[in-house]
Amino acid sequence: MNQHFSHGDIAFRFTSNRLCLDFLATKGEVGHRDIERIGSPLAYSAWIAASGILDRDPLVSPSEVDEAIEFREVMRSYFLDLVNGAAPDSTAVAAINRAARRPVPRLELSQSGTSVSKQADVAGDSALSSVARDVLSLVVEGQIARVKQCNDPTCCMFFLDKSRANNRIWCATEGRGCGNKAKKRAFRSRQKELV
Repeated sequence: MNQHFSHGDIAFRFTSNRLCLDFLATKGEVGHRDIERIGSPLAYSAWIAASGILDRDPLVSPSEVDEAIEFREVMRSYFLDLVNGAAPDSTAVAAINRAARRPVPRLELSQSGTSVSKQADVAGDSALSSVARDVLSLVVEGQIARVKQCNDPTCCMFFLDKSRANNRIWCATEGRGCGNKAKKRAFRSRQKELV
């Protein structure tokens, strides 16, 4: 999924090629500016809908927001271990497994019987289950080794490298992506050297 969804001044990023990695992108510029994109029930609800987990902005509670933020940090630890060649922490593995056991969204027919929507009794549970199951799918598909972290030290976004040569180093190269920014910096530097 390659799209952006804007909620106020903060844009949700769906450019990592996986739901679980897009969930990690709900916190931007980790350790630099620490941009929080799901810090309120309204923002988290909008992300759940924008991600496609549920069809509409669901009702979420402040405790579901806190749980999502805590789970995101567990997942960040898990992926940091993997991209750095370390064995994932057993508590992170256990937390991902627990989240994956939660109920997933269910499909329901509309009153007319001609359309289907994704529903959940507890939106936060379904969202975290969907995210955790996507981590499991990465492992099952043999794609976990292709997860990388953006080379820009202020970005820290994770992405699934789908390039044939498995040599992608930036979270994105188009628009405001880090690869494009790096190209612009290099171009400006070359131009200054010529002057």
